[in-house]
Amino acid sequence: MLAQLKHTIGTYFPQMAALPCLMQTNHLPFFRAIVLLGLSCVLSVVLVVMRLHFSLSASYLFLIWNLFLAMIPVILAFLMYLIYGHTRNLSLLFMGLAIAWLLFFPNAPYIITDFLHLRARPRIPLWFDTILLFSFSWNGFLGGLLSLRIMHLLFQERFGRAGGWMFVVATCPLAALGIFVGRFLRWNTWDVVRSPRTLFADVLEQIQRPTSLNDEFAVVLILTPLLFLAYVSLLSFGKISESHDPGRR
Repeated sequence: MLAQLKHTIGTYFPQMAALPCLMQTNHLPFFRAIVLLGLSCVLSVVLVVMRLHFSLSASYLFLIWNLFLAMIPVILAFLMYLIYGHTRNLSLLFMGLAIAWLLFFPNAPYIITDFLHLRARPRIPLWFDTILLFSFSWNGFLGGLLSLRIMHLLFQERFGRAGGWMFVVATCPLAALGIFVGRFLRWNTWDVVRSPRTLFADVLEQIQRPTSLNDEFAVVLILTPLLFLAYVSLLSFGKISESHDPGRR
């Protein structure tokens, strides 16, 4: 099946074979990772359904929506990969998807802040809710790192190694700022299009307040290195091969 899928993609997107840094395996790039991530997301949804059944409470149903938003960057990044493999240039569609990806990307790490909702609730043990929140946070955060990896490779292919890392370094503080705007100012991604003036006016007003500025600076200061180190760690884990025999010298 994977061979047929590769043959079909090679027929309609022959330029994809010219991307050596992205095409490293004999199957569709990132396909296995996306499938595993999807299965993990299904498990998270199952946990929410179980909780709803036993508690008769919709307390954590919002996590499903947040997880959906967190998966949008993965979908956008993969679409951009396919488009770039077909056109080999930065088309208007590619640039539009890149902007959309940058706007939606903070939703992925944002989901880890949902631990603020963790507290003892009737009929459901606290340990179950802890696992539930961890499951959603893990999937959202991992999905964000996966999408960042795809974007990193795309920009590296176009602008070189330095350009790829510059994109990663610039993305991390922007994502941290987006988390602050979403969690503390309660703005959504689509508000950038729906109410851009009101959104930017609110952000500017918050920046001008000393107390709010301290909170914003602290969030960005903490989350920026966290995102970057998490991404670098993901890369280092990927370099660990099963062929490394601990008994071999």
